[in-house]
Amino acid sequence: MKKLFTAMLLVVALCHCNNGGDAAKDKKPFAAGDRAGADSSMSDLSHSTVGAELICQRWDNKEDAEDSRDASGTLDIPFRGFYLFKDGSMVKDPRDNTVFGTWSYDDKNKVLKLMLANGIAEEYVVDKLRDTIAVMKKTGTDHAVEYVADGFVHKDMMNDPFYPANIQWRVKPKAPEDDAALHKRIKACLHFYYLYFSDCYKRNSRSIVFRGLPTCFKWYEGGIHLMKEEKLDRHWKDIFYNAEDASKAYIILDKMISKKYNWDEEEKRWVKQDAGVLKQMEAAIDSL
Repeated sequence: MKKLFTAMLLVVALCHCNNGGDAAKDKKPFAAGDRAGADSSMSDLSHSTVGAELICQRWDNKEDAEDSRDASGTLDIPFRGFYLFKDGSMVKDPRDNTVFGTWSYDDKNKVLKLMLANGIAEEYVVDKLRDTIAVMKKTGTDHAVEYVADGFVHKDMMNDPFYPANIQWRVKPKAPEDDAALHKRIKACLHFYYLYFSDCYKRNSRSIVFRGLPTCFKWYEGGIHLMKEEKLDRHWKDIFYNAEDASKAYIILDKMISKKYNWDEEEKRWVKQDAGVLKQMEAAIDSL
């Protein structure tokens, strides 16, 4: 198994994480209600009373989010949600069966409308809406569902890892890909994870949840593993046209991860440390 190493760290990790879907705590989790630690590149919605502004953020199904934190990473459980962006674009179920689309919100009647790329239209009546809680009832159903958010939005949408343009690498191609296309897909994957680690740092997140995200890596403080090829799960394999392309991509990744990268040994937060290395790895793809 290939691995990237740092020099010996002066700080012993309180915990480490893997990508199997478990939530991993950082060394400096913020206390509940502490919003001062968020990065200035984020907008804080906690003082907003405008419905169209409050709803324009990431919403995770509360029950699914709780199950994801508590369940074993080996379980393939649902993780539903809506990630809504200010340009009208959206991603439904970004950690599950991802569908792109557009959205609109009628603040007067409290109605959220989704037009999905697969041609399906959905409508939700919003019973409650705050910066971190939304209770919505889908038209035609009998019960409302609670969704949770953290009340932060990137001022620049392109910095959100789940913005549609940043997750196109997860869309399965309709034909086999040549080496150039595979390099491009892998580079986009690395860019996503660079944004994802940066996003968690900027939000001052208490935990990082990898469930449902396709990857071939296992993440640790001071190191990034490349999984054994036979251990890769369906989420990763499904982003390629077939098993042959998935294997070709693995060879590219094996070469890439064997390169030397500079780790910031003075950085106390491993999420920011790993983000810096992921950025270097993204650039390294071009030299292969």
